[in-house]
Amino acid sequence: MNHTDKRYEQGKALLAEGRNEEAIAVLESLTKDMPKFKKAWEKLAFAYINAARPEDAVRCYEEILIRYPKDAMALYQKSVLEEKTGKLDKALESIEKALKFEPNNAEFLYSKGFVLYRKKRLNEAIGWFDSALEHDPFFFAAADYKCLCLMTLGIHDELILSCSEYLDRFLDFADHAPTETDYSERGGELFGKESEMIKKEDIWRLYSYLSFSYMKLGAFAPAEEILLKELEFDYEKSRVYYYLGLVRNALGKYEQAASSYELSLESEPDFTAARINLGLVYARAAEVELKSAGKVTSRADELFQKSLSVLDTVLANEPENLSVLYEVGRIRLELGDLEDAEKAFNEVLHLDPGFVPVYEYLAKMKFNAGDYEAALSFLSDAQIKDPFNYEIMNLTGVIYSKKGDNDFALKCLTRAEMLDALNPKAHYNKALIFMKEERFEEAAASLSQIQETDAEANGISYAKVLNFYGTALQNLGRAEEALIVFEKLQKIEPENEMISEAVSVLKNEIKL
Repeated sequence: MNHTDKRYEQGKALLAEGRNEEAIAVLESLTKDMPKFKKAWEKLAFAYINAARPEDAVRCYEEILIRYPKDAMALYQKSVLEEKTGKLDKALESIEKALKFEPNNAEFLYSKGFVLYRKKRLNEAIGWFDSALEHDPFFFAAADYKCLCLMTLGIHDELILSCSEYLDRFLDFADHAPTETDYSERGGELFGKESEMIKKEDIWRLYSYLSFSYMKLGAFAPAEEILLKELEFDYEKSRVYYYLGLVRNALGKYEQAASSYELSLESEPDFTAARINLGLVYARAAEVELKSAGKVTSRADELFQKSLSVLDTVLANEPENLSVLYEVGRIRLELGDLEDAEKAFNEVLHLDPGFVPVYEYLAKMKFNAGDYEAALSFLSDAQIKDPFNYEIMNLTGVIYSKKGDNDFALKCLTRAEMLDALNPKAHYNKALIFMKEERFEEAAASLSQIQETDAEANGISYAKVLNFYGTALQNLGRAEEALIVFEKLQKIEPENEMISEAVSVLKNEIKL
């Protein structure tokens, strides 16, 4: 017995010194002589793990289980090793046996969930992680992997609820353990609990799940709030600033978004996506300024120039980046630089003849220049590539109307309405044709479908819509309806004397 004890202590000492091969030789000798010495098998398994021989470590636990078949911890350790070596079916079988002997062991419940996670049976895994948390509410790894499963499955509403709950639970325990459970006395020294210590990085990861879910659900205001909290942890700052830029862009905070992308690039200068988005948000900010002022102000020009500077930097490294070339063309067009805009758009078509939005812009440029045939040629090419494109069909109708071919124009616009019944452009353009042809009933029907918010969002003056609508109703002898429309128009343009006069005339007409 003394000789045995010496070998066991000798093996432990060699392990502590990192002399794994020598420890293996000693412990193999000991287990051969005393196959029922369980602790010797455990130490030998540990030595095999250190020597990168996990298959031999599994064999050690199999030897223990031959003699102690109800040893739940041995089954658990065997399962962990089998999972690590990719034998997931065997790992699942082992942990299920362990759970028969200790069904309320949070570590075992978690381990089964983890094996199911590895087997991509995520819904089942979530149930086992929940069970682990029921028995040990501060088992962080179970909470973490449950959140990861929910995110992978795209169950973002439940993920938000879970992350919020876990943040409340774990936030005060960063950098120290919430429980004092010690598994080493139970033979668990190889692996132990997956997360005895909750680190700040763990808490940050919960915030990361939370912000991601808010973004996926389009809840950009709370996403911004959570991303700002993420920045306090100082992990993956480039990524966090990038997402903050995306969120602020979605919220219409374009210049703040630009600042976020710039900070992302400070952390990671080669982050091309951040650089592209920086150029785009400068352009969006410029467009807001342009729309507000009704012209290219010095501020709008400054923002457009910043955008071009950034995007030109991208093109210097990626000259065939279609989306960037397209945006450069749009910006040049806004600045009135028609030659360079056309050059950028033509370069896009040279690289990808199927890039349909470019055809629309080139058609508009030719249309504005009075070259209707060239415009229609571009639109015809676009229709071949995308016969279900609303904008292309609508613009085709407008150009045929300008050419005086109202019958074909109406066919095109009716086709556009079929493609997108909610978009007001085709309704409005059809109404213009009907008004010119004094087809007031049809004009009124088209104009009645246009809502104020839709009109303004699509660059259509709602005042013009009401003016045409009221006029059509008046010509149809529907004075009371016309009066309602003109009174609504009067609220929009109270200083317009012609509208006031129309209201007065209609009121008198109704009295008579």
